[in-house]
Amino acid sequence: MAKSKELDATNETSQIKAPLVCSHRLLLALLAFLGFFLCYAQRNGFAYPGQVLNWPKKTRGLLLGSFYWGYALTQIASSIAVTYFGPKRFLAMLIFMSSLATLLLPVISTWSSPFIILLRVVAGAAQGGLWPTIFRFWSTWAPASERTTLLSFQSAGPSMGTIVSLIIGGLFCTFSLYDAVPFIFRHGWAHYFYLLGGLGIVWSVVWLIFASDTPAINKYISPDEKEYIRACKAVEKVQDTNTKTPWSAMLRSQAFWCVILSMFFCDFGLYAIWTVVPEYMNEVLLFSIEENGFLSALPHVASFIVVISTGRLADYLIGKEYLKRVNARKLFQGIGTLGPAVCLLFISFLDCERRYLAVILLIIGVALNGFMMSGGDVVNISDFSGVHSGVVCGIGNTVSSIAGVGVPYLTSIITKDKTAAQWKIAFMLYAASFLISAIVFSFFARGETEPWARDDVHEEKIKNDQGAGEELMEIN
Repeated sequence: MAKSKELDATNETSQIKAPLVCSHRLLLALLAFLGFFLCYAQRNGFAYPGQVLNWPKKTRGLLLGSFYWGYALTQIASSIAVTYFGPKRFLAMLIFMSSLATLLLPVISTWSSPFIILLRVVAGAAQGGLWPTIFRFWSTWAPASERTTLLSFQSAGPSMGTIVSLIIGGLFCTFSLYDAVPFIFRHGWAHYFYLLGGLGIVWSVVWLIFASDTPAINKYISPDEKEYIRACKAVEKVQDTNTKTPWSAMLRSQAFWCVILSMFFCDFGLYAIWTVVPEYMNEVLLFSIEENGFLSALPHVASFIVVISTGRLADYLIGKEYLKRVNARKLFQGIGTLGPAVCLLFISFLDCERRYLAVILLIIGVALNGFMMSGGDVVNISDFSGVHSGVVCGIGNTVSSIAGVGVPYLTSIITKDKTAAQWKIAFMLYAASFLISAIVFSFFARGETEPWARDDVHEEKIKNDQGAGEELMEIN
């Protein structure tokens, strides 16, 4: 009897049609992409002021790492706060704060380093809540059959933000105005920060207009799309958005610890690529700052293309039952971590005489890492944790932020003499980190909703009461 009721609920979902193309959820995914793009452009553009203002190498490493001090501090707090403020308002507030800090950076760039560090900590604290908030947002908006596709949009945002930082930020650094012009307007990199900060503030306003905490209260979504998402979430037995976090069960979950460890070791390598590879391009491969910006961006261009093009592929493989959900996640995570590990190992044996081969390998490695972003451990968080995905993501990013703080400073110590041999050690360390991530995820990942994240208590009510699914979508 229970089985037949479950089939009836599934059939109801299949009968309601709300194509993703031209849907409101697709518009929100595009807005999320733009928001994450701006934030990562703000984050990664900070390397250029350090080079233009001739900050010492250790000072640059400290200032680059200071962003992640704030980033680590607010992950868990943000995942809890979003349940009170709602993901719509909270995400707008976070990106507004990050953008404001970006606008102020050129003004205080000539002050002593503690003031700059404080501003970077504020920006990091704001961006620390991005991923927990967006996971919490999609827990009520994204049907399981479209989860990878929708999440891949904001997963592509970091790559595009890094591309713009490396190419456009590098170009802005090549010009400056007359000395008579006030310092805060004299250098090109300052105008770049003003542009990013201003666009981020505009984005916050647009998001407040079109987004909502749940589809049920959105003013712009069509009735068919609203009913489609409601039916999907009823079948998924999604818990109410006000459900308390089951801390004990979650902390004893294999899926939880698998993602935490996998994220830490994978992000260790990723933070290295994002923050210190431009220095490697300059110190070992001897590229100019203009060439450095363009060539450092090429790997992220490749990653962006892979993330956007493979998100739908993962949903297709699962939907056609070619792969179970967990096996699809393991496949994408394996490609996304082993690929860059092998490429980084090869790069560690190259010098400036084969510098273009190093660039090609870097492009391939970062491109393959796009599989992890589109269908690996990032999406797996939503698979097993439901409405608690924001909390899981917050804890995972808190642990991973240790790598964000440590990578720039650790690299500055390892490569203190700027020799190829020292950079070889650093790249082998990054490769080993990716390898550990692949091993952990392949052995311990889970693909379906964990018991502590399912609404089994009210299962019968959902199956028998037509209004119960809608109640699950409401926020008291």
